[in-house]
Amino acid sequence: MDKKSKLFISNIDFEVDTEALRTMFEEFGPCLSVVIATDRETKRSRGFAFIEMEGDESAVKAVKALNDKVINGRPMKVAFDKGKAPSVGGKDNTKYEILPPIQRIPIFKRTIKVDPYIKDTARKIDYKDIQSLSRYVSERGKILPRNLTGLSAYHQRKIKNAIKRAQNLGLMPYTL
Repeated sequence: MDKKSKLFISNIDFEVDTEALRTMFEEFGPCLSVVIATDRETKRSRGFAFIEMEGDESAVKAVKALNDKVINGRPMKVAFDKGKAPSVGGKDNTKYEILPPIQRIPIFKRTIKVDPYIKDTARKIDYKDIQSLSRYVSERGKILPRNLTGLSAYHQRKIKNAIKRAQNLGLMPYTL
């Protein structure tokens, strides 16, 4: 289907239906489709239509013959369909460049943290081991949540209790 065989008809009388348009244009060649734009709410014609003709020659003949033809007191305009024009925006009517859709690029690769106490079963949680406990505390002294530590719920509770005990005994400051 060539772009030349698609026609745009504007300034149509609101009483004209698809069959009337089809019979008008089939004098010049077979019509593949006739679509009149209608309002969604009122179902009334919006005054323009799109017609696909079978061949380019018949479309050219139809444009020459039916352009400015008066129907019910309104001269209808017939032209070749140009497709959707790029949108114009801004106060200075600058045209925006149409860019291809953005593909999802992973900016931050999520690392899956593995509970070190599950990997190494000989490793024990001790309130005296301040160096390993300080990895699970923020700069403000708050205990980090499970989604940041990667610990299991069981080990998270054990770490929390060990940090609190170390803070209460003065081995670890409340704020770092």
